Amino acid sequence: MPGRILIVDDDPFICDALELILTGAGHATHSLQGGQGVLESVIALAPDLVLMDVNMPGVGGMEALDTLRRSGITVPILMMTADSSPATIRDIGARGGSGHVTKPFDADALVIRIARMLEPDAAPVPQGPDVPGPR
Repeated sequence: MPGRILIVDDDPFICDALELILTGAGHATHSLQGGQGVLESVIALAPDLVLMDVNMPGVGGMEALDTLRRSGITVPILMMTADSSPATIRDIGARGGSGHVTKPFDADALVIRIARMLEPDAAPVPQGPDVPGPR
């Protein structure tokens, strides 16, 4: 199911590559380079999914994830990270992330994962301990 995807990464090459991959799969994409302004972008663009890097200078992905969830945003947020340690994966879930993708990622597997997350009967967005539930 095609959707609107907001890509958040500080690396313009990664943003461009993901836009190419995801638009090729039929999705509409918009990129934001860095976590600054992510809340405003999500409100303005109303994406169906956010694909966000964990490690970014300035406002990092975890901080941006916290901001979105504290604001009541329930859109699925798939985090990208090169650090797939159990502690990082637990932290993503505890903060209300919808899952993670390990960098470097396989383009085909990413497209399939996103398609499954956008299906109408997909599992609800997990909520962190201090995160409000869906509205």
